[in-house]
Amino acid sequence: MSSAAVKTSIAALGLALILSVCTLARAQEAAQPVGDAEPPLSAASAPMPAPMTTSPPPPSPPSCSQLSGHAMKSDLAAVTAQSQNQPLSNLLALYDASIQAWRAAAERCEGRAKERAEHNLLDNQKQRDALAERQSAGAECEVAHRDAASLQELAHQAFGERRWEQAGALYRKSASMWDFAVESCTGSQQELAVKRREQTEIDGHNAEFCAPLFDQAREFTQKFRNAAAGLALAEKQQQSQMAETLWRKTQAQCKGGAVDLAGNNAQALARERGTPWVATELPQSASVQAPARVVGVAAVPQTTAALATAAAVNVAAGSAAKTAATPVPAPKNVPAAPTTPAAPDLTAAAAPAPKELDVQAGDTHYRGQFVREEGQVVSGTGRVEWASGEVYVGQLLHSQRHGQGEFIWPNGQRYKGDWVMDHPTGHASVHFVNGNQYEGAVVEGQPQGSGLMKYASGDVYQGEMDHGVPHGRGVYTWANGQRFDGDWVHEVPQGRGALRFANGNLYEGPVVAGVPQGKGRLQFASGDIYEGDFTQGKPEGQGSYLWKTGEKYVGAWKAGLKQGQGTFHWANGDRWEGEFVNDERGEDGVLIRKGDE
Repeated sequence: MSSAAVKTSIAALGLALILSVCTLARAQEAAQPVGDAEPPLSAASAPMPAPMTTSPPPPSPPSCSQLSGHAMKSDLAAVTAQSQNQPLSNLLALYDASIQAWRAAAERCEGRAKERAEHNLLDNQKQRDALAERQSAGAECEVAHRDAASLQELAHQAFGERRWEQAGALYRKSASMWDFAVESCTGSQQELAVKRREQTEIDGHNAEFCAPLFDQAREFTQKFRNAAAGLALAEKQQQSQMAETLWRKTQAQCKGGAVDLAGNNAQALARERGTPWVATELPQSASVQAPARVVGVAAVPQTTAALATAAAVNVAAGSAAKTAATPVPAPKNVPAAPTTPAAPDLTAAAAPAPKELDVQAGDTHYRGQFVREEGQVVSGTGRVEWASGEVYVGQLLHSQRHGQGEFIWPNGQRYKGDWVMDHPTGHASVHFVNGNQYEGAVVEGQPQGSGLMKYASGDVYQGEMDHGVPHGRGVYTWANGQRFDGDWVHEVPQGRGALRFANGNLYEGPVVAGVPQGKGRLQFASGDIYEGDFTQGKPEGQGSYLWKTGEKYVGAWKAGLKQGQGTFHWANGDRWEGEFVNDERGEDGVLIRKGDE
């Protein structure tokens, strides 16, 4: 036989053998009675057991911080897309994702973080509903809104760059598109388009006719104020009249809120000058060039804005309870309280003696014991009323507020105290329109130096102030009883101090932005005491914690938990030395009984 034939025979024999074995096995299975127990397998024929597998532990759910961070990113994406006037379908999808993210954070978080998530969820839901309403108004309405908003944004940009003519043209195009939106939309979208059209028409008029004059008047007034201290009285009066004339011309060309702004600036100049307005045109050569002599001087009308700024001072009621930092060296350089000026000797300044006057000079009404001086200039004591509703009661010297006097704004705000040549500076009592009240040193109408501020919220601050805010050394007491006594930097607790929380806990040491940071001591209302390192208000670094029950831990901390090498002492003298993990004793450590050493 050939070699190939032998191989073929062997293969056939093997296949036959396999078939016979399979046939025999099937026959044995068929012969097995139903219900009989399966015969035991031999060790050789028993199947190998499946390898033991350990399923990985389920992933831990995301933390509140992780969920909040994801929600904030979703928020940013939605707001950015909306600012870019992207299609409504894109915006709705982004807001849906943001709403879902904030809902998950609200379910996971607690306390302030939960409140933050719920507020953002509510805000985004409202925004989403408004977008859905826009979508339901139809594609034509949506396109008109989007195109009008885009044109309006281009107009705003041109206006900001002082391209007045181009801005006016763009505003008019935007107004036309808003008008088309009025025709295309219904319901609230139509109402919104009407309002936008009206405002855009005003903006277009102001860009073309008001803004150039407003810009000119503002530039001239600023340069006049900078030079006022170096001008002779007659020249100063003339420059003031020119500036007021510019503002009155501007007012006549403006619409909307710009009318009030221009009018307020004109009235401010009239109050500074103390004489009625006489239309005075700028010399052709002068245009809006700066006066020759420039010496900085602040004008009293600016103090209206200054006092309004100071009125807005309100240190966040929760900031010191939650925030803080690295030590800031003391002491702070705080402007000293200005000395109270002596009342002017009006008798010596005026000859002849004052007499009762009741006169009207332009929009200014004088009534009291005054002496007429050069022109319309007066000195004495009495009441001055302006057509705007503002009132001054007190002493005047050369038509300037000087000495003791009270200034009352139409909105109810009051300043009562020292004046120095028309500047509210010295010591005063200020009642702000928002209900805040201040008593102490002032410079240009703002709290500056040492004083007491009582906020309408019930908070109280006593100490050093700078430009109307706590700065230097002072004590701030919140309405809920929380109190910080220490260093302040521009209304933020910063440096060293004692911080007593509303729950009775007392921290002493350095703070940054109102939060314990650095080496300090925290005594809990429960009687427990922690001394050591703080990071962002929590024990972190090396420190010791003493329980009122006598137990004590000395060692490493991380984010307020025992983490790292440390020693735990029991009250009975036993102790455990070793590694701590997440506030618990780890595997690497030793228990030492009292007396075993």
